[in-house]
Amino acid sequence: MAKEKAYPFPGNWSRLQKMIQEADTAGERQRVEPILWDWYEAVPGDPFVFMELFQCLMERPEEPETLEKLEELVTTQMTVAEEPAAGGLQIAQYYIMRDQPFEAAHWINLYLEWQEKTDHVNTQAHQVLQVLKLTEFPAAIAKVKRILHRGGIGEQIETLEHVHFNIDDVLDNVLKELLVAERPKLMKLIVLQKAFDELPVIEWTDLGTRHRLTQDEATVHTQAWEAMTNQLQRVVYGDEIATQLLMNYMYTHYPFTPREASDVEAAIGQAKTAILQHEETDGLAAEILEADMRFTEAFLD
Repeated sequence: MAKEKAYPFPGNWSRLQKMIQEADTAGERQRVEPILWDWYEAVPGDPFVFMELFQCLMERPEEPETLEKLEELVTTQMTVAEEPAAGGLQIAQYYIMRDQPFEAAHWINLYLEWQEKTDHVNTQAHQVLQVLKLTEFPAAIAKVKRILHRGGIGEQIETLEHVHFNIDDVLDNVLKELLVAERPKLMKLIVLQKAFDELPVIEWTDLGTRHRLTQDEATVHTQAWEAMTNQLQRVVYGDEIATQLLMNYMYTHYPFTPREASDVEAAIGQAKTAILQHEETDGLAAEILEADMRFTEAFLD
C-alpha cells in the first residue's frame, strides 16, 4: 500500500504491474509502452518504470527511432534518478550500442558499487565487464592514444568526453600522463573534471606549474570556482564578447579562483574595450586577453 501512495494514478500501481505481466505472457509487451512513458513522465527517474521501458525499447533495436528514444530515456535517468547506478547495467547496454566501451564499463562499475550496498546480486555484471576489457578495450585505448597524438582538437575533446578513470590501468596511465604533460588546458579540462570526481589524489600541470590536490581539497576549490563563475556569468549575461573572455579566463585557472570577482569583472570590461577599440592594455585585463588567445588558438590547432 505504501507503494500505491508513492506513485501517481492512485490505485493503479498494482494494475500496471499486472498489465506488464499479462503483456509479457501474451508476447505483446509493446502495447504497454505508451502507458509506461506516461508513468515515466509523471515519475521521471523511477527505477522500475525505467527498466520496464528499457526492456520495451530493446525488443525492437533495429527500428531507427529506438536509439533516439533510448538516449532520451537514459539521459533522463542519469540526470534525475535518486540512484542512477541502480540502472547501471541498462545504461551500460545503451553505451555498448553506441560503441562507447569506456562509458559502459564506468556504469557497470557504478552498478557494482551500488550492488554492494544493497541486497541485489547480479553475477553477470562482472562477466560483461571482463568481456568488454578483453574484446573492446585494446582497440579503444589504441584509438585514444592515436587521437591524442595526431587528432584535431575537436576529435580529441569528443574522445575525452567518454573516458573514465578506474576502469583500466592502461587507460589510467594514458589519462594521468595527459594531465601532467604540457598540453592546452582546453584539451585537459574534461579529463581534469573527471579526475576530480573519480580519483582520490589528482596531479596535473598548468603553464609549467605542477599541482596536487586530494579529492576533498579539489571539491572545495571547484565549489568556490563554480560560485564565482556563476556570479560573473550573471553579470555578463547577453554579452557574447564578455562571456567568452570570462569563461576562457576562468577555465584557464580552473579549479582555482584567480582573483576577487569584482577585480575580474572590471578587468573584463577593460579587456573588451581594448578589443573593440584595438588598443593595448595591461595588468589583469592583459592576462584575460592572453587566456582568451590561448583558448582560441587551441580551437584552431
